[in-house]
Amino acid sequence: MEAWQWILVLLAGASAIFVMGSIIWAVFDVFSEVRLDQTTRVLWVVLLFVLPLLGLLAWLYAKPRLASFGNSARLRKTL
Repeated sequence: MEAWQWILVLLAGASAIFVMGSIIWAVFDVFSEVRLDQTTRVLWVVLLFVLPLLGLLAWLYAKPRLASFGNSARLRKTL
């Protein structure tokens, strides 16, 4: 193999490790989210395993919305 082929192999391996680590982080993040009920957690994890990259992007999009929704619900309960 030539040098440029080794570079491509290393880049492919590094990107695969990054994607797999991101998915594992997302699974642990879903399980540690206290604002989700058990059914919703299972659905998120299934989405992450069935459609890994799309599920990861969906979780990153939905998590800030979940946090802002949780704070406003607590504020309404106290008023």
